Amino acid sequence: MVIRKEHALALLRVREEEKNEAPTCQLFVKSEEPPYLELERMNLLRMVRPLEYSLTYWGRVLANIIDEMVEKGLIPHPSKWDEDFRWLGSEVLMMIETAIENDDIPGPLTEGELEKRGFIEERKVEKKGVFKAVNQYAKDVYEVFKNAHPRLIIDRELCEYIKKMPPGPAESSMLPAGGRFPILMGAMRLLAFSVPTSDIYALTALGKEIKAACETIAPTLETVISEDIMDSLERAVYEGFDAVTDEEKEVLFELALIDDSGNPLPAGEHLLEAYRIWKERSFKPVKSMNVEIVDAELLRGIEEVWKHHEQDPSTLPTVDELVHYLFYKPLKEYKHLLEHYGRRLYQDLGYQKKEEIKKKFSEVKTVEELFKSFYEKGNEWYKKMYDIVQESLYTLEAFNLVRAEEHEGKKVHYLTDYGKKVLEDMKKRGFREIPAVAVKAITITNKEFASPNVDWYNKGVNALLIGGGAPTEAGKMYADMAYEIRRLPHITRFELQVLHKLPEKGFFVKDLYQHFDETWHEEIEYALNKLEARGYIDILQNEAIILTEAGKLIKRALSGTPEGLANPITPLAVRVLEALRKVGTLYVKEQKIRILPKNIKEAIKLSGLDPESFEREMVILRASNLVGKNSINEAGLLILEALEKLN
Repeated sequence: MVIRKEHALALLRVREEEKNEAPTCQLFVKSEEPPYLELERMNLLRMVRPLEYSLTYWGRVLANIIDEMVEKGLIPHPSKWDEDFRWLGSEVLMMIETAIENDDIPGPLTEGELEKRGFIEERKVEKKGVFKAVNQYAKDVYEVFKNAHPRLIIDRELCEYIKKMPPGPAESSMLPAGGRFPILMGAMRLLAFSVPTSDIYALTALGKEIKAACETIAPTLETVISEDIMDSLERAVYEGFDAVTDEEKEVLFELALIDDSGNPLPAGEHLLEAYRIWKERSFKPVKSMNVEIVDAELLRGIEEVWKHHEQDPSTLPTVDELVHYLFYKPLKEYKHLLEHYGRRLYQDLGYQKKEEIKKKFSEVKTVEELFKSFYEKGNEWYKKMYDIVQESLYTLEAFNLVRAEEHEGKKVHYLTDYGKKVLEDMKKRGFREIPAVAVKAITITNKEFASPNVDWYNKGVNALLIGGGAPTEAGKMYADMAYEIRRLPHITRFELQVLHKLPEKGFFVKDLYQHFDETWHEEIEYALNKLEARGYIDILQNEAIILTEAGKLIKRALSGTPEGLANPITPLAVRVLEALRKVGTLYVKEQKIRILPKNIKEAIKLSGLDPESFEREMVILRASNLVGKNSINEAGLLILEALEKLN
């Protein structure tokens, strides 16, 4: 949906003809038609016959909105707009959507752009004071967007343009020259641009399927894709040849959409999926995942320890063995790990020691020496390193990259198929961080009409997930993985502190910084990265932070948990909860699951953990107030409910 000066004037012209009781608006020359044709694709105008148009219901609503906003002085009359001014477009609609999702508050990133378009008002609320919010006109425009189902018609010329354009995410300068084609694609919601300005573009979920169809279709007809063609294709494939006429069959054969037996060819398969998306307006939720440097290094460690196990069966990838693996990493050869260790040391020792820690990095040779120099009392240095390794293993299990199992009475770690894929990527393209927003730069395009903002896009490029105007092989892998993995809840001490500060909505990243010392900005960024990757929060394009349904449940479940616990909820503890639920009895009124002592052995077996590890996770569950002596309490049930929401 795109409204520029010419579109607004066209709407008002047709509405004026309507007021004068003319049945349609008659155009005089073909050169006048492009904006009318684009409005027809937006389902705001109806083509009665060539060069004659009338308003649809939603077109009339939008024309009335423009009139009212002009009368109230919120916007100048469209005749006074600059020629290229986009009053509405994917970027503006996403600014409105994210504000509505955030209790109508747009935030500093998008407020100015919305104000230019007349969509901002001042509100005064007790205790909150005066603030800017989107007005009713913004919501009315968004209502038009949600209800005006766009048309979908692709001619041969547009099909060729779509074939040669990179799918994105990409910088807008990469779009090939194509006259009005980008506007026409925006009208049909095939192409979206970034918030707040259109620096980045991407094909939408519908656009990607249309592009895939265009790349394999036979462009033998003037119109290669239309609603009628898609409808014929669906009937031919799912109901058989008898359901379509001979003329329809001929069109499907000519476009290479089906074979002689009525089976869909590659173009037909993509067009069927495009038709489903277009008809049902069914879109995937936006998901992400995250891998830190130390996580990737431990994946390699697990693989190497298992290889060593072949020569020495007593060597197994337990936490202790993996701690030793990281201890002997020569720091100067593994510079990519320094940032992670530095961050952990700053968090423990305080940022005032930052310079001292940096100096020590340049002096020592191994992680062991580094930790000994800061944690000399007893074996505290070993315990700190153990905590780092265990926390990272929890993170890896939470993302289904490793699996802890009982082996010869010990808790050992196996790489899952997903973990092996990530390790292969790291070996091939370099050990690096995969930020949540870098993956989200790709998955955001699964929404109806959205593109990543510049920061997400740049992080995707730096993580080698985006390049050449499209997701790379690695980018596709991580994006697919974000939807395929089974997540297990996990949260660290600092992440819980951050989560406790977040209301359900009406909050921005900049607001969160104000709750912590300014030296903690880096820690907050990493915590938000993990919370988003885990599915507890959604950071919108306007930098608002929204709690997801799972996030609300996790926050509520851990509201009574002491913030001193290193990992208030772990994926292994969740496995224990799942096992206890299977052997217990639910008491609905009490909101508890009671477990008989005789069933604990069965629960240990179901969890896949050794008895010692099972008991250790039970200690965590009790400390976090999720289980009692012989029951899962209400907070524990909330964690299990969050588990279902996450998957």
